[in-house]
Amino acid sequence: MKGATVPGGRAVFDMGRNSATLVSATPEAGWKMRVWDSATWIRVTFTKGGSSATVFCRWDDSAPRIETYSE
Repeated sequence: MKGATVPGGRAVFDMGRNSATLVSATPEAGWKMRVWDSATWIRVTFTKGGSSATVFCRWDDSAPRIETYSE
């Protein structure tokens, strides 16, 4: 398992060789969370007011990896 913490929360994934699954996503107090997924990625975005942060797990062109973005 591998996870990432961003402003607003934490997401943890079970990373396989060719895919991944979301194990948990926990928002911090006062933050909201939304999850999207497809055949080659999972996106978890935490929002509060005008702020957002995303944990993006993707395996579209290689082994699963985690990327983070904050605004």
